[in-house]
Amino acid sequence: MKKIVIVLVKYIISFGLGAFLVWWSLKGLTVQDKADIKTALLRARFWLLIPVFLILLTSHLFRSIRWRQMVRSMGYDPPLFHLVCGLFVGYLGNQLIPRAGEILRCTVVARPNKIPPEKLIGTIIAERVIDLMCLAILSVIVFFAEYDVIKQYASEIFAKAESNVEKGGSSRWITIVIIVAVIALCVYLLRRFRKTKWGTILNRVAKGMWEGLVSIGKVKNKFLFILYTVLIWGCYVISTWLGCFALQETAGLSITTGVALLIFGTVGIIIAPGGLGAYPIAIQKTLTLYNINENIGLAVGWLLWLAQFIFTIVFGTLAYIFITTSKKKK
Repeated sequence: MKKIVIVLVKYIISFGLGAFLVWWSLKGLTVQDKADIKTALLRARFWLLIPVFLILLTSHLFRSIRWRQMVRSMGYDPPLFHLVCGLFVGYLGNQLIPRAGEILRCTVVARPNKIPPEKLIGTIIAERVIDLMCLAILSVIVFFAEYDVIKQYASEIFAKAESNVEKGGSSRWITIVIIVAVIALCVYLLRRFRKTKWGTILNRVAKGMWEGLVSIGKVKNKFLFILYTVLIWGCYVISTWLGCFALQETAGLSITTGVALLIFGTVGIIIAPGGLGAYPIAIQKTLTLYNINENIGLAVGWLLWLAQFIFTIVFGTLAYIFITTSKKKK
């Protein structure tokens, strides 16, 4: 019962945040603003969703192939079909309950292939680390490529950060001491807890997760692994940039602008489940840096979010049906 309550609370908080961001993005709009956004959406080139869907499908295929490399390095060889279905079902799960998709993704693949779930979770953690690294690299590229556009905002951010550090004084050292003390206490408690029954179980799970995490270093063809990673993020960039061509006002944006939209849009997806509310705002605020009207920016944000949402629902549902049907046949 306690676990159910915790899940419900997380569910309510996550979607409550998404609902709040939707309300916040719309509350300041006048009747004319809403009319302008509606007009922009009605004249959008929706046929561009077809190539966007194809590119996203390709990116997920590359991600599944790369995932199979990691799983194979641990001595397992699940069918690529299972990995693709697991990936789509996981994305579908994230639309409903934040971060639940990762567990669902592991479950879909682990059961029919008799793979310890904790090992698959380790590979997903490794994936997230790689994604963060790629996001950081793209952020650096965008910073230098679009420096003339974002230098004013970057200067303000760095100035505030520098000011906060200078004003910290002795409180900085107190904070550091507290953090070190907490880490030392956690290490001590873990050592004592390791000898108990539950400690042994958690230790086994941790080892499995660690094996999945270090599976990157064991892949046979590292060049292909890096190539798939580049192709995955290349597809993400192109699909986002191509979505800008849906409206005439944003059709002339450069591909580096598409990278900037991808970066800030990803942050929006992290904030709220599926990026509900947060993603359109992130796209809108990013486009204002390029002198795009706020109403047009919000229209583009909702258009890109809607495309990803439809893609996830359609292919996630199909994947669930396919994987369920294949299990029944077995």
